Amino acid sequence: MTARRLWLSSVAFIALASASGVAAQAVATAAQAPSTLGEVVVTARRRAENLQKVPVAVTAFTSQTIEQKGIKDQSTLADFTPSMMTITGGQPSEAAFFALRGQGPAFGSVPGVVTYFSEVANPVGIDGRVGTYFDLASVQVLAGPQGTLFGKNATGGNILFEPARPTDRFEGYLRGEYGNYNDRRLEGAVNLPIIGDKLMLRVAGEIGRRDGYTVDVGPFFAGRKYDNLNYDSVRVSLTARPTDRIELYTVFRYYLSDNNGPGTVLEQLNPATVAAFGAYLPGLADAVANQEKLGVRKVSYDLPEFSKTEYWQVLNHLNVKISDDLQFQNIISYSRFRDHYAYDYDASPFPLGGQSSKDFPVLAPNYFTEEARLQGKALEGALNYTVGVYHDEQTWNSPAGIEDYYVIPVDLLFGPLTAVFVDKNSSNAVFGQATLDVGEATGILHGLSLTGGLRYTWERSETSVQIEPGPSVGGVVDSRYPSYTVSADQALFGNAAHVYVTARDAFKSGGVNAGVPPSSPFATFAPEELQDVEVGLKSEFTAGGVPLRLNMDAYHGDYSNIQRTTPQVVSGVVLNVNESAAKAVIQGFEFTGVAAPFRGLTLTAAYSYIDSKYTKVTPAAEAILQGSAFPYTPRNKITVGGSYDRALGDDVGTLVLSANYTYQSSFSTAQTNLSRVDFLPGYGYVNAEADLTSIGGRPIDIALFVDNLTNATYATGLADFYNTGTTGTVSYTFAPPRMFGVRLRYRFGG
Repeated sequence: MTARRLWLSSVAFIALASASGVAAQAVATAAQAPSTLGEVVVTARRRAENLQKVPVAVTAFTSQTIEQKGIKDQSTLADFTPSMMTITGGQPSEAAFFALRGQGPAFGSVPGVVTYFSEVANPVGIDGRVGTYFDLASVQVLAGPQGTLFGKNATGGNILFEPARPTDRFEGYLRGEYGNYNDRRLEGAVNLPIIGDKLMLRVAGEIGRRDGYTVDVGPFFAGRKYDNLNYDSVRVSLTARPTDRIELYTVFRYYLSDNNGPGTVLEQLNPATVAAFGAYLPGLADAVANQEKLGVRKVSYDLPEFSKTEYWQVLNHLNVKISDDLQFQNIISYSRFRDHYAYDYDASPFPLGGQSSKDFPVLAPNYFTEEARLQGKALEGALNYTVGVYHDEQTWNSPAGIEDYYVIPVDLLFGPLTAVFVDKNSSNAVFGQATLDVGEATGILHGLSLTGGLRYTWERSETSVQIEPGPSVGGVVDSRYPSYTVSADQALFGNAAHVYVTARDAFKSGGVNAGVPPSSPFATFAPEELQDVEVGLKSEFTAGGVPLRLNMDAYHGDYSNIQRTTPQVVSGVVLNVNESAAKAVIQGFEFTGVAAPFRGLTLTAAYSYIDSKYTKVTPAAEAILQGSAFPYTPRNKITVGGSYDRALGDDVGTLVLSANYTYQSSFSTAQTNLSRVDFLPGYGYVNAEADLTSIGGRPIDIALFVDNLTNATYATGLADFYNTGTTGTVSYTFAPPRMFGVRLRYRFGG
């Protein structure tokens, strides 16, 4: 079956299901009855709505499901989200990037998936790291182009991290964890109503320590443990309501992580590298064989790896209720991000390649955002609309952006090369979006809603690099583009089912190739664009007495001006540059389902399929892109899980058992056919947990957990320098081994 036929079949299946089987079952079994599955509230359209009524593909996680599924970092969040993966390899694992529906990062460009914390865009990538999942109300993953309502254009989607807000009750919790590898974590929150519901304070935080599971055997750093955890994170939020119509919500947060960096494992070594440097580096020819003997949890490096990230942010929401049908919202934020790290490119005890930023941060953006919007209703509530303006500005702290590069043979002869990077940008936008309930407005076509949105964005990106003692080389590029969203949503059988179709587009901004003279045709690269059509079905009904929630969608995207890193001759020297290199088609199918076959048992399942291919490659990139794998698109992804809770009596408590399995087929992170490794093998693993809650009628819970139950060994990313530069190596990043332990939680107040 061809990709187009598969996509059309998915569309036909959704239409057929909505028109017959699913909808008919919903009617036959009194779909108007209250759901036993619980309502899921999302903010995919910048207002609180029922997940089942939003014409957007959304995967939502509550704080409870985050814990039960063992979601602790970017990789595990992606594993439980259809069509999403993370890119790791070489660099510290906490700096992993998200990719969604094939939209991810390219060297020197902005991400295709943007994270948000409390509705504030955060492109520096702090959210989703280990140590950021405490005291959250929800995590929502919005798939597909997001180009109208949200602050930053995102071709792949948005990930919304929503913290728990202050309430007017004295309450809180304290949770401790201890596990293997000397895992120690402490998390807690306290809510203080200072003046009833007029002034409310919430303080939450988490600290984590864990030994590394990858050990250096020497000769340079014997006993050093990589992949360890050492982080502190705190959040303080304050809600003030000076009048019944005005609310101010302010959040300050601080995050610090300081660890030994990633334990990447040498897998391949180019014979050309051995031929060139083997005489100067005795034992180089045996490097891969020696690593195979050690296995994947023991390594030997010649560079002292580390990773240190410090971040703080302050943000404020102002909400003014002008009338019952109109409110003004203003969201402003300022943050500072400082990142130091060093890693060994070749993952061996030989000085083939590496980098370090010990003395000065390699990344040091200061980030300011401002968004103002009006949200209102008209036509007696039949029309909901939002209009607004947005601005962000990233400045660069100095001195920063300084890295020492260790590249053989330059390093052996002259010492490391020092590079100084500067990266600044700004973005501005005006936007508007409206949803009309046609049935409410006209009295006919009941259940039909139409949505339209427009946004115009103008951005400026400035990048430069100086390879000392040479001059600084860089430039500035301006990008301007409109984005749109149009959708139709039809409710069927008393809201038991919703069928929708959405057409939209979004852009990822263009940029500057640092180090390339402004006169070169490769000095800048254009914005990417993804035009997308999605059809979907959302349904909730009872069949044979079993409550069911079934959501599915199919999408087709035309992807143009794809930014890929290609080697080009610039001023007589071959440089890796970002280029608008290709066009492609990305299409797929996604499904999520929830069932409660009997009291206490809940079953969940999700599946995604992605098909992608290049349809056109520019002449300059044809030699290295034609026929290459399309990155970030695992063809098949499956997650299944279940939880069972049973009350054991007031003297004992409630037993909750849960288990989840995730599988991802082989996937590529290669962006060109110069890569040695086109695909990494697929993998699967199991997480399980047993909880006893409200022990003896007291607010005390205890849990036993195990992540990666079968101790599966699998790679999640790689650093492929086999055919580039002089390193000539391929190194893998492996997922953690089996982790297990116990958690104790105490709840108070409420």
